[in-house]
Amino acid sequence: MNDEKQIWYLIKFFKEKEHAEQFMSGSLYMNRLSYFKTVENGDDGRFDTNEAVSHWWQPKGLILKINTPGTGEIIITDKDLAAPVAMSLELYDDYHIFCMYALWTDGFECIGGKIEYDNNESEKLKSQLKIDERCFKFGDYAVVVPAVQFIERTRQTITRINKTARLNLVRYLDGNKFNGEVKISEIPFSKLNEFSYQNEFRICLDNQTKGKDSFTLQIGSIKEFSAMVQSSNLNELFNIESIKAESNKLASSVYVNQSS
Repeated sequence: MNDEKQIWYLIKFFKEKEHAEQFMSGSLYMNRLSYFKTVENGDDGRFDTNEAVSHWWQPKGLILKINTPGTGEIIITDKDLAAPVAMSLELYDDYHIFCMYALWTDGFECIGGKIEYDNNESEKLKSQLKIDERCFKFGDYAVVVPAVQFIERTRQTITRINKTARLNLVRYLDGNKFNGEVKISEIPFSKLNEFSYQNEFRICLDNQTKGKDSFTLQIGSIKEFSAMVQSSNLNELFNIESIKAESNKLASSVYVNQSS
C-alpha cells in the first residue's frame, strides 16, 4: 500500500441497486484485467486501451526497429510520431480485478487515527476529501466501507481460500513526462494521469486460470460496517471533526455523517 497516503474509506459504485446489495452481502464481482482494455465495453471512464501499460516512450529521440517476416526491418523515428508510444504486456490479462474509489489524505501526519494539520492547511484537507463528480457516472448507487475493516476482511478471505492477490492504490503516470519502463510488479497498478480523478484502489487476484470469465470473491456479509447512498450525495456524507491538539495544531477524524 502507498505509505504516504492514509486511506479512510473505500467506495464502490453501482448502476443497479441489486448489485450494490449483493456487494454488501459479501460478493465481489471481478472481471479479468483484459476486459478493461476493451474500449467498446463503455465510455464512462472505466475502460482504458492503455490498461496495464508496461512501457511508455516519449517521441523525442525515439528510434524503433521492427522486424517482420516478408517485410524486413522497419525503422521508426520521432519524425514519424505525433504522440508517445505505449506497450502493454499480456502478463496480467488473466488476473481478476476489483476496483474501488479510495478516500485518502496525503501529506498530513496521522496520530492515533486523527489527522494533525495547521489552520492554513484546512482547505487542502477538504479538497482531498472531495470526490470528483465525474465518478458519479459509474452508477447512481454507492456503497461506502471503512478501508481498514474491508481490506482486513478481504485479506483474510484470500488467505483462507489459498488464492494469490495484491491490494494497492493505483499509481498515476504523467503521460506527457513519463518515459521508460514500468516496474513489472507495478504494471497492474499503473495508469495514465487522465484517470487520476478516480483515486482507484485495486484488488488484483491471480486465479491461475486463463480466459474471459469473471470471478466472484465471497468475503462474507459486510452490512454491519457498510452504507449505501446515492452517489450524488457523497460529498455531503463525509465530514471532518476538529479538536485542538496538544501541539497547537488541529486534529481531525474523518467520519460519515449518518444524517445525510
